Amino acid sequence: MSIPIPQRPSGYRLGKANAPVIVEMFFDIECPFSKKGWQTMLQVIQAYSQQVYFILQPMTLGNHRQSWDGTKAAIAVAENDPKKFIDFVSYVFEHQSEFANEAFKDKTQTDWHNLLADYALDATEWSDRAKFLELLNSKEIYNQARIPARFSIVRGVWSTPTFFINGAAATKLSSSSSLSDWQNAIDSLL
Repeated sequence: MSIPIPQRPSGYRLGKANAPVIVEMFFDIECPFSKKGWQTMLQVIQAYSQQVYFILQPMTLGNHRQSWDGTKAAIAVAENDPKKFIDFVSYVFEHQSEFANEAFKDKTQTDWHNLLADYALDATEWSDRAKFLELLNSKEIYNQARIPARFSIVRGVWSTPTFFINGAAATKLSSSSSLSDWQNAIDSLL
């Protein structure tokens, strides 16, 4: 099945599109390895915001049942703004222990949606809980979330986090990589 042509490119983008280096991160909001990699990626973004173009791609792994709705929530909150997206995803990662598989095994999707609404109200400028829940369950957000999910399949991403630099799999970088590891990889390309 082909990917429908999106209204905008997949992912959340930061930096100058004509930068000599493009770093792309695929991550799952419920993945503990993505959480660890995200923390380092934020340092990389800060260090290279003027020299590197960053693309953050949310995806959902099959064994993380809260990830799909968490991704939809991040897309809803972001309103296509990368900074809002980063802020909300960072907040959700900080609270990952509250909703990861084991912590949420006896809870419902409604419980999860209500917790996401709490996160949206706590972490962002959202003030209308009902509006957030309506948007979270909208076809519009569903369709926006499908694009990076399908794009990850086309790119051959099957685990998270997965990184690409200038379109090539950055197999030597992982969730355990430090800022120094990233600097070694990027500085040689600048």
